[in-house]
Amino acid sequence: MEYNVQLKNLSSYIYRGKQPKYVTEGIPVINQKAIQWDTFDKSVLKYHDENKKIDKRHFIKKNDVLINSTGTGTVGRVYHINYEPDLMFADSHITIVRTNEDLLISRFLYYQMRTTQFQAMILNEFLAGSTGQVEFNKSMIEKLPINVPSISYQYKVVNILSKLDEKIETNKQIIANLEELSQTLFKRWFVDFEFPDKNGNPYKSSGGEMVDSEIGKIPKGWECVYLKDIVHHKKDTFNPKKSNELEVKHFSLPSFDSGQYPSIDNVTDIKSNKWIIDENCILFSKMNPTTRRIWVTSYNENFLNVASSEFVVLKSDNSYRNAFIYNICISDKFNEYLVSNTTGSTNSRQRVKPDIAIQYRFAYNEEVSYLLSEKIEPYIEKIKIIREQNQNLTQLRDTLLPKLMSGEIEIPDDIEVNEDELSI
Repeated sequence: MEYNVQLKNLSSYIYRGKQPKYVTEGIPVINQKAIQWDTFDKSVLKYHDENKKIDKRHFIKKNDVLINSTGTGTVGRVYHINYEPDLMFADSHITIVRTNEDLLISRFLYYQMRTTQFQAMILNEFLAGSTGQVEFNKSMIEKLPINVPSISYQYKVVNILSKLDEKIETNKQIIANLEELSQTLFKRWFVDFEFPDKNGNPYKSSGGEMVDSEIGKIPKGWECVYLKDIVHHKKDTFNPKKSNELEVKHFSLPSFDSGQYPSIDNVTDIKSNKWIIDENCILFSKMNPTTRRIWVTSYNENFLNVASSEFVVLKSDNSYRNAFIYNICISDKFNEYLVSNTTGSTNSRQRVKPDIAIQYRFAYNEEVSYLLSEKIEPYIEKIKIIREQNQNLTQLRDTLLPKLMSGEIEIPDDIEVNEDELSI
């Protein structure tokens, strides 16, 4: 293995992206927000005027490594393009690295850069003393010291870690499908009012009687309710300075953004009050609701469970009601209501007041809601199980990562990774 080889000697291309000419529609532009650990968030992409020419070198290619190059808290974050991307380019806050694959496999570089040790090195050796806007410039990135084992060893490491990543991504797709199934049923029954009538036929389209209400036409026998009427807004406070707990299970915004994996944190590391949560709780963020953060929580009885004060905590009576509340919270109509009731001028300051959020109003029938919950509750419980599996897989990958990179764990020549064995 060669140690501390400068990245510029292993790469064919290291350049910043291009400042775009923003428009509402056009060529997608990758920004810092899009690059999350383990995730490429297309929902936050902006657009460039396609009539304004961009040098083709700025367009993203398969095997590119993207590095967030500015911004406290995001600088150094990396993402690997391991697929043929759509037409898009990176903005000037992102550096594109194209390795010489004969010397350094791009995905191996990605894995090396995402280790805790490498990220700490970036902050302590390259960005130490930075004030104001943190800048990870091209010359710094060119000088990054890379450990370079043989190509055959790189392939073995990438194979093992990629299998874990593929299983995690497959699980994410299963979760997305389950949420879509759940939300499709919810919308059909509680928005389109096509729940089964007494004969098993779709209510509204089969001539079911609709009556006037404060929110428009609703089925006869239904009522208009506020969210606060059917769920408890939980406001029990955890004060870390007055607690005897050593560790807590922490549902934080960063944990949500990194895959909805709550962290186990030392109480001494928590500097502000949190909400206490227990079984059958749903969280939604009151901050910048255009970025949806709705969390169906998994309660861990071995720890005190707490949530960021930026979340609103809704407590249900049971798992059936919880599944119904979750579908209200992930619905487009609820999100539109939150967005329309935000205050504040910038994304970081935009918030909706919890007391206003829980005054969201909708058509409701207790019997129909229970029948729906019987159908969708298994989906939601399955989502919670798969998320926990993904958290275990992520922890396994992150434990293996530095040991494989350093050679602490030897890889047999004939190793094969069976995806069925990754079901933790």
